[in-house]
Amino acid sequence: MRRKFFIAVLALLVLLFVIFPDITGKGAENGLLLWFNIIIPSLCPFMIISTMLIKLNVTSFISNMFYPVFHKVFGLSKNGCYPAVVGMLSGYPLGAKTVADMYKTGAFSQSEAQYIISFCNNASPMFMLEYIGVKCLGLDRPAFMLLIIYLSAFINAFLEPGRHAGEACKSSSSNVKKNYPLMEALDESILSSAVTLVKVGGYIILFSILTELLQNIVTTNKIVQLAGAGIIEITTGGEILAGADTTLYVKCILASAFCAFGGMSSVAQTLGVIIGTGISGRKYIFAKLRQAFIAAALAAVIFYLV
Repeated sequence: MRRKFFIAVLALLVLLFVIFPDITGKGAENGLLLWFNIIIPSLCPFMIISTMLIKLNVTSFISNMFYPVFHKVFGLSKNGCYPAVVGMLSGYPLGAKTVADMYKTGAFSQSEAQYIISFCNNASPMFMLEYIGVKCLGLDRPAFMLLIIYLSAFINAFLEPGRHAGEACKSSSSNVKKNYPLMEALDESILSSAVTLVKVGGYIILFSILTELLQNIVTTNKIVQLAGAGIIEITTGGEILAGADTTLYVKCILASAFCAFGGMSSVAQTLGVIIGTGISGRKYIFAKLRQAFIAAALAAVIFYLV
């Protein structure tokens, strides 16, 4: 039944692409430029270095630094601290990719990987501060947007069932790690990062086309346009939200919810990097939806008070 549904959706998309070639082309162009001008420069260096650190088995320094706090607060194992930090400092889907890469080396259990991915995979700080906070919303204090995303992620972690399972947060040492020569680690890291970036680019282009189709086909209902764009792709959704005819207070609440969820584009990117790991995509989506509601509630309180 699910397979037939997806086939029907794909057939509908092909039909729309044929009927609206100009809109499809514009959406593809927007997605390509977004990927080339923003995503590659911001993610590529971080992705290569992070992958190298994992292959060279030198993530322990960062893990040891954050372990005393992260273990007490979140119940993470020592190895689990590194992907949590990477996810908070980078952006979709690098947190998830780091979890998947380290899980494949046997750094922690599958249940802990599922737990970590539920709160470590978020929009990057610079995206929240500069693009959403300043460019889209024009906030004098854009740090509140970043605060809301972090707080919603931390609260979400406490609501995640895996946190309360004692065995879920213990490191697995059953797998033997390969000792990579430096140049081999660099070569494989570049190749792995390039493959991931190409996947991310494909998802961004596809969902940019969907967003463009939505904006041009549904022209009478501004609410559907706004909500649909934010749910599909947060970068385009933020731009549309900036020009929406509503109060700044409502914009902040919607932007917080959209960014906490990440949009279907970010969800698809994340599902793409965890393929073959056994990490549940359904549980991840549920966790991100929960975080979106938490972020919206936090934004409603914080921006009402300030």
